[in-house]
Amino acid sequence: MQEKILGVLGGVGPLATVYFADLVIKMTEAKTDQEHIPMVILNHASIPDRTAYILDNSKPDPLPVMIADAKRLQADGCSCIVIPCNTAHYFYDAMQASVEIPILNILEETVSYAEKTVPNLRCIGILATEGTVVSGAYQSVIQKHNLDYRLPTKEDQASLMHIIYDQVKAGEKADICEFLRIVGALKKAGCDAVVLGCTELSIIRKDFNLMQPDIVDSMECLARASILFCGKKIKEPS
Repeated sequence: MQEKILGVLGGVGPLATVYFADLVIKMTEAKTDQEHIPMVILNHASIPDRTAYILDNSKPDPLPVMIADAKRLQADGCSCIVIPCNTAHYFYDAMQASVEIPILNILEETVSYAEKTVPNLRCIGILATEGTVVSGAYQSVIQKHNLDYRLPTKEDQASLMHIIYDQVKAGEKADICEFLRIVGALKKAGCDAVVLGCTELSIIRKDFNLMQPDIVDSMECLARASILFCGKKIKEPS
């Protein structure tokens, strides 16, 4: 069987891209270097901000840059593409139409995984950038699975954006107490699970070892789907 190459369209953001690659390596069942998945990683940090453009279309458009990067990954022989950024999936259809290889959809993978692993799942809380929330991307996927959803209050969403942009993206330590308060508020509002629908939030989960099964990490879901697509096995926890 021909070896599959994973193309990572990264830089959105840079730290999340590095963490994604680390996840793929750590989650792959492999006893030698040669058993791991070959990856081509574009950590293209200068791609214009996705949320800024979604909220104000007069801002620089990231789509042409991301399409060029997707075509570059295809030309480099990649078998599929992943984008370790939830907000960037606002552009998913246009990007998929621009290349002939599949782009794994982090939103679909995350909701599907939550549905399979969270008992009696009825309602999902969405923690994401304002751009992702305004785009309605997660809401559409959740409703397609016949599930309900909740969003943070306006005040909690503003606080979450501060954590994402002014703390994680800025290389500062996240306010874990405030983050957990926002998670708790969604659970009190009736959510059976909370989706970390921003890859910067995945970094918080890693840094603070948040292993609750009802906190579903989109980055881990994408890594899992990537490993299986490439014909490898998931490493079982020791």
